[in-house]
Amino acid sequence: MPAEGNDPALPSQFGRYTLVERLATGGMAEVFKAKIVSGHGFEKLLVIKRILPNLAADKTFVAMFIDEAKLTAQLVHPKIVQVTDFGEEGGQYFIALEFVDGFDGLALLRAAAQRHVRLPLAISMFIVAEVLDALDYAHNAKDGDGRPMHLVHRDISPSNVFISRRGDVKLGDFGIAHAQERESKTQAGTLKGKYGYMSPEQVSGGDIDSRSDLFAIGIVLAEMIMGKRLFFAANDLDVLLMVRDCRLERWEKYGQGVPAALEAIVRKSLAKGLEERFQSAAEFRKALEDLQFSLGVRVGPSDIGLLAADLFDSSDDALARLREHARKWELPQEPGASAVPPPLPGRARLLSDTQGHAVAHPATTDSFSAEVGSALDDAFAGAVSLVGLDQYQTPGSQPRAHPPPEPSKLEPLPGPGGAFPAVPPPAPGAVSDNRGELTLISPMRALADLSVAAETGLLRIVNGAQTRDVYLVRGAPESVNANLGGDRFGEYLVTRGFLRPSDLERALAEMGHFGGKLGGALVGLGFMRPLDVFRLLAQQVRERIIELFAWTEGAFAYYRNLRNPTQAFPLGLSSFEILGAGAVALGHDFLAPRLEPLMDFRPRAMPNPRISPEAFRLGPTPRKVLTLLDGQLTLRAWSERFASAEELLTFHRTLYLLVECSMAQFE
Repeated sequence: MPAEGNDPALPSQFGRYTLVERLATGGMAEVFKAKIVSGHGFEKLLVIKRILPNLAADKTFVAMFIDEAKLTAQLVHPKIVQVTDFGEEGGQYFIALEFVDGFDGLALLRAAAQRHVRLPLAISMFIVAEVLDALDYAHNAKDGDGRPMHLVHRDISPSNVFISRRGDVKLGDFGIAHAQERESKTQAGTLKGKYGYMSPEQVSGGDIDSRSDLFAIGIVLAEMIMGKRLFFAANDLDVLLMVRDCRLERWEKYGQGVPAALEAIVRKSLAKGLEERFQSAAEFRKALEDLQFSLGVRVGPSDIGLLAADLFDSSDDALARLREHARKWELPQEPGASAVPPPLPGRARLLSDTQGHAVAHPATTDSFSAEVGSALDDAFAGAVSLVGLDQYQTPGSQPRAHPPPEPSKLEPLPGPGGAFPAVPPPAPGAVSDNRGELTLISPMRALADLSVAAETGLLRIVNGAQTRDVYLVRGAPESVNANLGGDRFGEYLVTRGFLRPSDLERALAEMGHFGGKLGGALVGLGFMRPLDVFRLLAQQVRERIIELFAWTEGAFAYYRNLRNPTQAFPLGLSSFEILGAGAVALGHDFLAPRLEPLMDFRPRAMPNPRISPEAFRLGPTPRKVLTLLDGQLTLRAWSERFASAEELLTFHRTLYLLVECSMAQFE
C-alpha cells in the first residue's frame, strides 16, 4: 500500500481533532488524516479538509467551501464519501469526512504501471459500475424539501475514486459540484474540473448536465483499460482541443483487443453529442453489468482488494500471485481476437496467456510508468505555446499565394446597374468568387449561404474605414482579422476587464520568450489560464461576427480557398449558433425600418428548410415560428397578435433570422 508521509509538524491538535498526516494540498484546501479521541478509549480515524490560511479572508472561497459542506452533507449513500462534521476552528473552516482506508484510482493505476501489468477488464468495469451507482444517486438527489438538486459532480477523475483495502469503491470530492440552487454560484468561464477529464461542453463553455459526468467516467474506464491517458498532449491547449473534438486516436491505438460490446460501451460514453451518449448513470451501469453477465464474469470488492494487495506488494511472490489470478479475471476471448493484449510500453513485463503461462514482451523506448505515473497526476504544469493571438495583419499587408478560384457555386451578387462594389483584394490579382452590396445582401445572409454550402475561404466585409476578414473552414468561422487596432485580442482582454493594461504591456514585452505568441506569454507569465485564453478568443471572434450583422452599408467579397496567412487556432465555432445569437442581439431600432415595408406581405415558410431550426440553439422558438408561417396572415396581422412588446420583438427577431437564412420568404 502507499507509504504514509512524514511531516515533522504533525501530529498537532486542531480543535477536538488530532491531525496525524497531511494527505494533500490543493488549490483552496489542505487535507489531513486525523483522529478523534474521547472517553473509555474511543478513537476514530477520519479526514479533515480545511481551507488554506491565505484564503480564509477571501469571502468567495469561504462561501464555496461552505457550499461544499452543505451540499455533500445531503448526499447519504454507501458509495459516496460521507461528511461527518463541519465547523470553524481558529478562523479556519473545515469539513470532517469519512476516512477510506485504502487508495485512490490514480494510485491503483500507478501501481499497475510500476508492476508493468494491465488492470483486468472485469475489475475496471466493476470499479466504474460502482462509481456510476454513486452518480445515479447524486444526479437524482433531492434536498431536504424534496426538490431535485440537479447536481453534476464536474470533477470525475481517477484521483477522486477512493477504494478501501477490502475493495469498497466510493466517489469523493464534490468540492466543485454544481447544483441548481447552490448559494455560491460558479463564476462564468471559470475552469472547473481537470483538463483531461472534462467533457466537450465543459471545454466550450456550454450548458452542462449529468451527461458531462458520464463522459468523464467514460474517460476513466478507457484509461483503466488502456493503462494510458486518453487525452494526453504536450500542453494544455492541445489537451483541450482533443477533448473538445473527442479525438480518440489513443483509444484506437491502445484500446485494441477488448470485446466488441465493451468497445461499443466505451465509444458511446465518449460520444461528442449529448444525445448520442448514455442518458443516465443507471443506463451506463446496466450496460456494463449486462456485459459482465453475458460473459459469465463475476467480480466483487474482495477481488479488488486481492488485486490491490498484490499490486502494492513489490515482492516477487506478489507478482506470481497476480499471474495466478489472471485467468479468473480475464474476459472470454471473441473469435479472431488476440489472446494477449497489445504489449505495454516500458520494461519487459509478464502476463499470462490463455493457458496461464508467463508471456514476456520486450521493452520499448516509451516509458509506460512515466506516462501513467506523473502524467496521470499532473501533466499540465509547463507553459503553453499558443498561436499568435495578437498577430493579425492589416488586410492586404501580407500577400498570400493561393490556387486559382474554382467556378463559383453561388450566384454572383452585382450592385446597382450590374457593377460590383469596390472591395480591396486580399492579395494582388486575387479575384473574388462572389460579391455584393450590404444594402442588398446582408452579412447575415452572406454568412448563412456560405455556411450551408460548407465553403472554405475568406469573406471580406468593408464598411467605410472598417474591414473585417472572416476566414471559414467548411462553413465554420476559423478566425476574424480586422484592420483597426482596437480589435486586437490583447486590447479586447483589457477593455473587457480580463487583463490589466500593465500585464498586457509585460506580456507584449516578453512575447519573444514565448515564441512570439501573446497567448503563450499570458499563460506562461501566469496572467491567464489556457482555458480562459481558449474561451475568450472564441468569444471575441463570435462577438466580432455578431457585430457584422448590424452593418447595413458597405460591400462584401468572397474568395474561395483563401486561407488565413497567420496560423489560426481551431475554435470549433458553429456558424448557425452565431447566426442565432446575432438575431437575438438585434434590437427594435434595427428591425423596425426593415420590417415596416413588409407589413402587408405574408410570410411563408420555405418547404424543406435548408437549416435545422435547432441548429440556431435558440430552443423551440425557431421551429415554432417556422411552423406558424403558412402564408395566410400578413406581417401586420401577426404583429397585432402579440400582447407584449417582448413577445413581438422575439417574433420579429426570429422571422428576420429565418428570412435572411432563406428558410422563409414574403409573398
